[in-house]
Amino acid sequence: MEILDRIKTLAQSVNKVTIVSVFAGIAILVWLLWPRVEPEDISFEESATSEMRQSEISIHVVGEVLSPGLYKLPIGSRVSDLVEMAGGVSENASMSSVNLARILVDGEQVIVKSSVEFQQELDSKISINDASADQLDEIPGVGPSIASRIIDHREKNGPFSSLQQLTDVSGIGPKMFENIKDLIRL
Repeated sequence: MEILDRIKTLAQSVNKVTIVSVFAGIAILVWLLWPRVEPEDISFEESATSEMRQSEISIHVVGEVLSPGLYKLPIGSRVSDLVEMAGGVSENASMSSVNLARILVDGEQVIVKSSVEFQQELDSKISINDASADQLDEIPGVGPSIASRIIDHREKNGPFSSLQQLTDVSGIGPKMFENIKDLIRL
């Protein structure tokens, strides 16, 4: 009990500011001397499923294939790989309706058309390689002047090898091409 009495007497004789200062000093000293633990570098390694997702693409195939649906293929796969995974094409399919050598892009849909559908599509479009000036004039925005320039271009340079090449003709810019590209074919 004697120790407690001494502490009480000492506490009464020392003012409160001094007590607060001593405790604050002890707290700072403890904080400074407390052992520090450096945080570990946290690195996120990609999991096998994440790597798998990055190396695969998802493609939806419809139309004249034996098993239409959603397929996962390795990046860099071609339309021919997709058609093979879908069990091949039906007997009604038009192999000209798709470019089997084209590299696939994640999230796209590939449509394999029937021979009848593909022929109807061809018949509804104007061939920029075979059409006469009167037929070319039927394309919206293409008048007699541009129609004759299209014919002059193909006579001078040979048949068009892509629809985009039509923009080489004077008077057909990117905007006009966008407006007519769905109405024409090679």
